[in-house]
Amino acid sequence: MFILYSQLIPLIIGICLLAAAIAVLSVLLYKRTRGGKAKIIPEGIVANIDDFSEMFEPVWSVKVGKTDKQEETFALWNEKVAASENDENGYKAEFEKRFGDYATWGVKVKTKKGQEVVKVKAKKQNKRYHKASKRLVKYFKKANVLRGSDIFVTGDETTAEKYVLVGDASIETDKKYEVLAPYWILGDKVVDKGVIR
Repeated sequence: MFILYSQLIPLIIGICLLAAAIAVLSVLLYKRTRGGKAKIIPEGIVANIDDFSEMFEPVWSVKVGKTDKQEETFALWNEKVAASENDENGYKAEFEKRFGDYATWGVKVKTKKGQEVVKVKAKKQNKRYHKASKRLVKYFKKANVLRGSDIFVTGDETTAEKYVLVGDASIETDKKYEVLAPYWILGDKVVDKGVIR
């Protein structure tokens, strides 16, 4: 009996090690595949960055609940993505898949007595826009399109490249300004100017 058990133990250990190796390999393949898809939209944004000028802060505003122009924001993004010239990695289709049905978020269509009745559930709609904008902001970060964090800035020779001043005045050197909306950058390139006063 002991001989039988002593021969089974290495076999059981071998089977356990093989199962563990298969599990690790499966997880790695899943992450690699998922990670590859997660890069499609950020790479498409970077490849077409000039198409999205002044469009990053509105998405942030949807994310934090500071705008009621949620549908307009996603409509513009969908329009610009669809019109993008560079689609080498298929980011247009991926964007459409994730954000293209924005007009139906929170909308329920029922048929009553032969007529369609459209109900808009604002709370559900707001929740969907919030989640989608949160995901899109994550894609910005993966694309290395970053939001500035300044609350106040002192005017210098680069301030006009990063900010627009409210009103008709020009930005003065060494004057302190309040940041109303931060700028967004990709590397050294300002892709969405901020607003100061």
